[in-house]
Amino acid sequence: MATDVVEMDYDVIQAVSRGFHQISDALKKIGKALQIAVQILRATAFLSAGINEAMARWLEGIQKAVENLAKVCMEFSGDLARAITDHKKGDIKGRRYFGEGI
Repeated sequence: MATDVVEMDYDVIQAVSRGFHQISDALKKIGKALQIAVQILRATAFLSAGINEAMARWLEGIQKAVENLAKVCMEFSGDLARAITDHKKGDIKGRRYFGEGI
């Protein structure tokens, strides 16, 4: 009877995990910058006859998408890091992280 062989290049997976973590950090900073821009637009909305409020709503939508993407990237980073640890302990399926989705 044949056995399954599952190999993992730990350094490569760790680098990908760190990359997702860095992307998440960058997206969080972008989200904060967008939040500040929204606050400024709302504070000056009375000067622009509603254009600033429309821009603020548009940027708010982008901000929410950026924040969601940051969460997904952080989740991927954590999943990959835990997968390395589990693989070293003998787990060859990885279903706990990659079979459930986000």
